[in-house]
Amino acid sequence: MPQTPSAAPWPDSVIARYLTVAGAAFGREDLAVDVTYSSKSGLLTAACHGCGNTEHTNTGGSFSDSPEKEQARIAKWLPTSKQDAQTHAEKCRALPRPEA
Repeated sequence: MPQTPSAAPWPDSVIARYLTVAGAAFGREDLAVDVTYSSKSGLLTAACHGCGNTEHTNTGGSFSDSPEKEQARIAKWLPTSKQDAQTHAEKCRALPRPEA
């Protein structure tokens, strides 16, 4: 039985990924909205690789937070960030400008 090609691994920093309409239509996994977290800024970021739109969710963190407190903040705000990313991906039909 032939093997199906597997998806490319996500970068380590990606928490969630939502394929855009354009990505699904053209079979391009790179046209997605990635959700990442930065412990330095305390921001969850949803970044679209099609149109370039970026949404930030401030978790109210501090660099001095304990790992447990940081994880609790991420758990609290991640559903909001995921929903924003999914909503954008469901509507985004943008393609990045081709390189010359």
